[in-house]
Amino acid sequence: MKQYFLMSLLPIVFMFHDFEEIIFFKPWLRENSVLLKTRFPKLSERILPHLEKLSTAAFSLAVAEEFILLSFITYVSIWAQSYFLWFAAFMAFSIHLIVHLIQWIILRKYIPSIVTSIFSLPYCVYTFDAFISMNVMNSFDLVIWTLIGLVIMVLNLVLAHKLALRFEKWKTTTT
Repeated sequence: MKQYFLMSLLPIVFMFHDFEEIIFFKPWLRENSVLLKTRFPKLSERILPHLEKLSTAAFSLAVAEEFILLSFITYVSIWAQSYFLWFAAFMAFSIHLIVHLIQWIILRKYIPSIVTSIFSLPYCVYTFDAFISMNVMNSFDLVIWTLIGLVIMVLNLVLAHKLALRFEKWKTTTT
């Protein structure tokens, strides 16, 4: 029963985290784009034009797509009593939080995800430890499904941002 509770918390923790990104990302980007271009010129050249095109509504649509997918995976996994795909999504989210911590350490200033990343990591550590203790997956499965989760996360991130760009284009042509 404990594993189902921990599993069902994932979409909630995800949205808790992504609300910070939705609310603060655009103002933060406007305020820090020069700093990013100065410190990381090649990376900024590739990523900033895309991010600057997205409105908060378009960015929120990308988050909504990710939330729907994560919720679907979570509740189907609970219903089917199958942990593998859920674990893949969970590990992708956990690694995503660690990436935010690394970004914060490198930048040495607030980024619009760090507060909720710090608050969400204890859930991730506790849940990971609980799944290890339950012995529902062997070490090989843990590694393979973590890699599968990362691949799915990257592919879905690309899809979500393409959807956001299409929405942004649609929004600007209908107004």
